[in-house]
Amino acid sequence: MRRIMVIGAVLVTATLVASCADKAPSVETAATSQQPASLTFDSARVLSAVSNVGAAPILALAPDGRYATAWVSAPDGGTDGRLYVQVSRDVPGRATDVVQHELRDALGPIEPHGEAPPKLAWSARTDGGLTLGALYVVGKLVPGKRFPASALRFVRSDDGGNSWSSAVTVTDDTTQGLDADFGSHNFHALYAAPNGTFHVAWLDGRAGKSAVYTTHSTDGGRTWARNVRVVPVGAPLTEACPCCRTAITADADGHVYLAWRAVIPDTSSPAPSPAPAAAPGGHQMHGASGPTIRDIVVSRSDDGGTTWGAPQRVHADNWVFDGCPHAGPSLALDSAGTLHAAWWTGKAGAAGVFYTQSRDRAQSFSAAVPLGVASASQPAHVQLAVRGRTVFATWDDGTKRVPSVVLRTSHDGGATFAEAVAVSEAGKAASFPVLVAAYDARAITIAWSEQSADAAASAAKARPNMKDPKAMMPLPSVGNTRVMVRHARTGGTATVAQSASDAFTPLQVGDSIPDYSAALISDNGALAMNVAQPGAITLINVWATWCTSCREEMADLQALHEQYKTRGVRVVGVSVDQGNPEKVLRFARRERLNFAVAHDPAGTIQQQFGIVGVPETILVDQSGRVRAKVSGNVHGQLSTLRAVIDSLLSRGSGAQ
Repeated sequence: MRRIMVIGAVLVTATLVASCADKAPSVETAATSQQPASLTFDSARVLSAVSNVGAAPILALAPDGRYATAWVSAPDGGTDGRLYVQVSRDVPGRATDVVQHELRDALGPIEPHGEAPPKLAWSARTDGGLTLGALYVVGKLVPGKRFPASALRFVRSDDGGNSWSSAVTVTDDTTQGLDADFGSHNFHALYAAPNGTFHVAWLDGRAGKSAVYTTHSTDGGRTWARNVRVVPVGAPLTEACPCCRTAITADADGHVYLAWRAVIPDTSSPAPSPAPAAAPGGHQMHGASGPTIRDIVVSRSDDGGTTWGAPQRVHADNWVFDGCPHAGPSLALDSAGTLHAAWWTGKAGAAGVFYTQSRDRAQSFSAAVPLGVASASQPAHVQLAVRGRTVFATWDDGTKRVPSVVLRTSHDGGATFAEAVAVSEAGKAASFPVLVAAYDARAITIAWSEQSADAAASAAKARPNMKDPKAMMPLPSVGNTRVMVRHARTGGTATVAQSASDAFTPLQVGDSIPDYSAALISDNGALAMNVAQPGAITLINVWATWCTSCREEMADLQALHEQYKTRGVRVVGVSVDQGNPEKVLRFARRERLNFAVAHDPAGTIQQQFGIVGVPETILVDQSGRVRAKVSGNVHGQLSTLRAVIDSLLSRGSGAQ
């Protein structure tokens, strides 16, 4: 069923979720191997020191042992994103033989998106040489369009990073009324198959709802094949979660494997009531057809990516969530043909990172193995590397209030895993780790984005100046983030990650909300305010302009505001969009939102309230206690919310 939690007025619904809401956070992990920890890490280094700041790192190891490393930086941490690429024989962060280039794209700034970072891959050529390919996204502001368009671009180097080709666009979408470069093309994956073919996957909105598309290149990235929609329109699992990265891998026999988070109808829930009508010229009506499940699926191609089979779920998490978690899967193939998969789920009571494998070419998957699971978790971003029977898994641990990067290792093909090893520094906000493993599995390198909580708050209060003179509104900025890297070799004893007391704990029904204020935005500027005010019933909606479900539910929130505003009920929408508040204000004007809209670019509310993903709606009574909570689009739960509000109004204080 849809995850809504209430107390007081709707006792039956509260009873249904009590088994989750009453649990204290506890971490569940896979069976631990009896082998002692055998990795020794060197000290963490600031990989992005050469560019002052950096975000969205990626690593790639060539067949000849060379390392390629990339991240996005921008002057003063602004929006004018450039791709920094380094190639070296020694490991990143301590190499002295570095070939380095700063790459800029003629179409615009390269986006520093952690869930959609640049991708690198080494491809073998027929002449015995290697081509290094880089795939990234360029953003563009389009007059008359609500949101920036994106172009998926590819560049290559045939001489080890010394020189680079001009960028080419890998998509052929002309449906957006733009040129073939721009559209809705993001959350991409890149892989170089053993035969030298570059394979690319991404999420594409050319047909309306988000779907997975692929293409490939057999000439080192000079030209690209016709784009292929993986799941045809109307087929089961045709819609993809629009904000979770894809993952792709391939073997030497032409089999290509592709994973993504699918949107699956939740047939266990009753159909919602029709959407409210809009006044002429008013809100866009959402097309919500009921609650949806967001689980990971895998599809296989047996002809090198030209056609694709029906997708299979790696595990029935049955996570019902109509929002944007920003956490996609990871795939890896071993030398025996076993497909390894890892992913994050936000399902209450069993939230966190899981692992599975398939030995029959993705027709079926083994039981899901919990790598780091608790009753609640922020989105985590897991990455796999497999060498022989050694499986490495690293992720930013979302079960903690301040995520940190951890590593677990299996030496028996994924049957058991050693205890989690701490990789990043405690107390630092570390996210989006990536890793490569040496071909003999005796060494690994892990890179990640990092900043302190204080730095994030400071960046939110004093945004850097715009560095892209063509920008009409702020594009994603790098901020004060830096890229860190650590290298480890076998031998010695690693530091085991400790069970921290700062567990990530979402607000539950009955909890008192923390003291929290945000900047209320209006045509007259921004004014700090307490989001929930003593003595008033407040409906708090956490949202973002880039989130489809968030945009779809605005008509419902406006309707609730109009219904209850004369009775003292406050509706407050807290946007967690990064950057300048102008885009949030423009959206509010366009949608004719009359309720209070606040801006929290640092996402402080997500940390303090334990928000897993957007949208999330929290109903707070007159005494500051949570009375109802909806994760995902509120449309299907309007009658329940109204019942709770009416009960609170009839009782007055609502604090008992």
